[in-house]
Amino acid sequence: MKLFSKGDQVWWRGSWGNDSWVKAKIVGIELVNAGQKENGIAIESIPVEVKDNCVFDLDNGHWAYGYQIKEVTT
Repeated sequence: MKLFSKGDQVWWRGSWGNDSWVKAKIVGIELVNAGQKENGIAIESIPVEVKDNCVFDLDNGHWAYGYQIKEVTT
């Protein structure tokens, strides 16, 4: 099972998923109720398949819903 974890580099799309993909690093993850950003539970990692249940804080000063990020593959 693949995970998104704090410290992982990801592709991120700003402007609610409308901007171009850029690389960023995950610095925080919160498990949230669908569509909400507040009152989340801080976690260290989450399976990629359920990323849409999270809000991710990124090292570029932005945050993202799960649909705004994807794995960096080599």
